Amino acid sequence: MHEVLGDSVMKKCLLEIGLKRIKQGFVLLAVVLVTGCGGGSSGDSTTAASDTTPNAFTFTDQTGVALSTEVTSAAITVAGINAAAAISITGGTYQIGSGSFASSAGTVTNGQTVKVKHTSPSSNSTATNTVLTIGGVSDTFTSTTVTAPVSGIALPNEIDIVETS
Repeated sequence: MHEVLGDSVMKKCLLEIGLKRIKQGFVLLAVVLVTGCGGGSSGDSTTAASDTTPNAFTFTDQTGVALSTEVTSAAITVAGINAAAAISITGGTYQIGSGSFASSAGTVTNGQTVKVKHTSPSSNSTATNTVLTIGGVSDTFTSTTVTAPVSGIALPNEIDIVETS
């Protein structure tokens, strides 16, 4: 019986030692995983940097516009940014989406549409330029007024038609 009792005590001791080692192994494994995977850090390495420089955009210029009239460009769509970008204008006003036209600086976000507007000159064959800048990228919208009508040519009152053979 002593042998059985000793055997039982031995198994109990080995079992307790084994459980402690297993627990120690799990603690060690957990420390390795947390350290190796960057756990416990307050930084987020997957956050993208803010990009406020849009792709290039181009306004379609207009020619033959009437004198002294408001001329509005076709819309451009802001693309290539992931944060609000500064927008400013010289020589006219701009409109974001269906909002009001503005001349003061503001911000625009990816996917929004923008139009510009200015008043054409009161002279014929004259251009007006409006420069829109978004996040440091600019384009100029130009409209040119109609050419002056031709005047000063005198036509004869009568035209003689002469037949020749």
